[in-house]
Amino acid sequence: MRLCLCKSTHTDRVFNIKVILHPIMKYVFGIFFSFSLGIGYAQNYFDVATISYTTTPPNHFEISDAQTTVEEFALEVNYPIVLSKKNILLTGLYTNKTKVDLDADHNRYSLNVLSLNFGINTIFNDSWSGTFMVFPKLASDEITFSRENMQIAFLSLFTNKKKDNLKLKYGVYANTEKYGMIIVPIMGLYYLSANKKFEANLNLPIVADANYNISNKIWVGMKFDGLGTTYNVMNQNYSVNGAYVSKTSNELVGYFRFQLHKSIYLNAKMGYAISRNYKVFDTNDKVKFSIASLYFGDNRTQLNEHFKDGAIFKLELLYRLHFN
Repeated sequence: MRLCLCKSTHTDRVFNIKVILHPIMKYVFGIFFSFSLGIGYAQNYFDVATISYTTTPPNHFEISDAQTTVEEFALEVNYPIVLSKKNILLTGLYTNKTKVDLDADHNRYSLNVLSLNFGINTIFNDSWSGTFMVFPKLASDEITFSRENMQIAFLSLFTNKKKDNLKLKYGVYANTEKYGMIIVPIMGLYYLSANKKFEANLNLPIVADANYNISNKIWVGMKFDGLGTTYNVMNQNYSVNGAYVSKTSNELVGYFRFQLHKSIYLNAKMGYAISRNYKVFDTNDKVKFSIASLYFGDNRTQLNEHFKDGAIFKLELLYRLHFN
């Protein structure tokens, strides 16, 4: 679920956090995974921080001859706190900045997200565990604390261990988007092959990842990311009532992962954005309710020009702690 407003200068801050917290995190996360592995969590690592940059070639608008690129900077930091042998407090921060032209004749917009996450992972028995999260966030072209910029999301995910290397996941995600409430049922699995070379982590229809270890420090994989979001737009001239942007982008990418250091990895991704759009609507233009990508009672009027789907390129630098 995948948190924003980040610039390239945040890179140094990320590594400073890592260096300072590393001894403490190694201990805390070690305890965290000793509990997780006890109920069959096959993965023996935890991604503490991820910084990424995404860009696209120029994309044509559907009517005019104008073009736009899409640039995105993102930073995510996660930190679990052990409460007991069966309960772990989950905390984190996510920030994202997307730069895009919403119209052929408009200036470039900066769409920002700043989000915290809080929750708990609890172990019910040898076969079942649950994760319950809340994500308060600000999403706007200007990150200021206001009711119009505020959204809140919830995640409830249950995990069922089938084998030591296989677990099934069932859950639901909900968010108070600008167009109204969205509810997304989730079904997924985590699988690790016996030789530990093939790994699949699916949480559909939101995200899916599968990769294969082709050498000691190189992986090849594919990833799908299909969850959209909305932003309040404060500086706009689309409507006197106010406006919001509804982003949809189903991204399918192939990637190579390189282990640069014991805990530092680089993902180089290339793929295609399907059904991508940044639609602008009047702030009072809502839907009755939404289940995943199905919108019920959707009579909204789009206020901007749509641009076409296209290729995407992404670089991710992540800091991963191992417990083997």
